Amino acid sequence: MKNGNKILAILLIPAIFLQSCIVSAPKYTHVEQVMQLKPGMSLDTVNQRLGIQPYDIDIYDSTGYRSFVYKYRTTDRKTIPFMLKETNGKKKIGKYMDLVAYYDSTDIAYRFESRPTDSKVDQKKFNINAVVTIVTVIVPALLVYLGIQNTK
Repeated sequence: MKNGNKILAILLIPAIFLQSCIVSAPKYTHVEQVMQLKPGMSLDTVNQRLGIQPYDIDIYDSTGYRSFVYKYRTTDRKTIPFMLKETNGKKKIGKYMDLVAYYDSTDIAYRFESRPTDSKVDQKKFNINAVVTIVTVIVPALLVYLGIQNTK
């Protein structure tokens, strides 16, 4: 019984820490790749330049015209507020945007449109409060429990 509790404790604590590191987000490209696109490119060429497949279908009509949605992220910068200038700071990945590519019936792009998106990164960040709670409450309680089990 003693070994079973120890094994349970050894497996439970890392599982709690690993649970907080899961991220769910769409595949995306960057502004630099989006800027390379031009009307007249084929669907395959657009996919190749962006490095991703379409995320969603926006329009698909009976004449063969259609539009696909791609995700890309802007480039932001991080800087100290009182040091703010036009070009200083560190590059940082910004918010998600939708790129809508419109294709004719022969899969040739004739228009590109960028618009805001509702995509967000569903991220469970490393929460320091959870770590403090685990260390100050759960771990001592577990150690007391294991100590009581050892004295029996």
